Amino acid sequence: MDHSQPITTLQEIYLLYDEYLSSLAPGAIACRKTCADCCTPNVTMTRLEGLLIRKSVDREQLTARLPDISSTPFPRYRPALSTNGYVLTCKSGGDGDPESFADEQSQEGDPSVCPFLENNLCTIYPVRPFGCRCMLSTRPCAQTGCADIDELTLTVSTVFLQLIEHIDKGGFFGNMTDVLYALSCDPTNAFGAHTVIANHPIPALMVPPEHRGRIQDIVFSLNRLLAGQPPAP
Repeated sequence: MDHSQPITTLQEIYLLYDEYLSSLAPGAIACRKTCADCCTPNVTMTRLEGLLIRKSVDREQLTARLPDISSTPFPRYRPALSTNGYVLTCKSGGDGDPESFADEQSQEGDPSVCPFLENNLCTIYPVRPFGCRCMLSTRPCAQTGCADIDELTLTVSTVFLQLIEHIDKGGFFGNMTDVLYALSCDPTNAFGAHTVIANHPIPALMVPPEHRGRIQDIVFSLNRLLAGQPPAP
């Protein structure tokens, strides 16, 4: 299957998000180069994002950096629901927990560090998943132990997450490590061999009423990308 067009759309979505971030007031984001407090193995992504990484990163580098999850305990976050899957659950009246965690297991080294981190720098930064791109904070995470994200940016990021999953409907979603391993095995056995879950199209945008007017231009530009048109100038 030719994934070139969806991958191009994904890269355009990344650029549009960068434009949004550049529109924020100076100092609104505390994240800086070598600030790696949020670089853990708990990043999630879609199959399409994994395909972009595999297309752009040397296969030997990928193999060398990924832990052998088939034989090595590797504690990591594993989602029970995708972003749009969570929306579907809510729309059907459920209150499903969008999170579940793998059993805590020990291993050599620090399991809290992303396998792609080296000297506090991301070795796949140009093609890092959106889950990394939207992990922002208005102040250094080391000060509070968690990210401090303003509510509007959180809404914008959620809409982007929904769209990225939407353009990969028919694909799958999961922890970054699981997705990359699923892509390296027989795709027809991806769900059985690894802990990944199905993507879903957007059932409804997760936008609170107070943010609808403020992000309408972003939604309009995203709709243009879906239609194969460039974002509005």
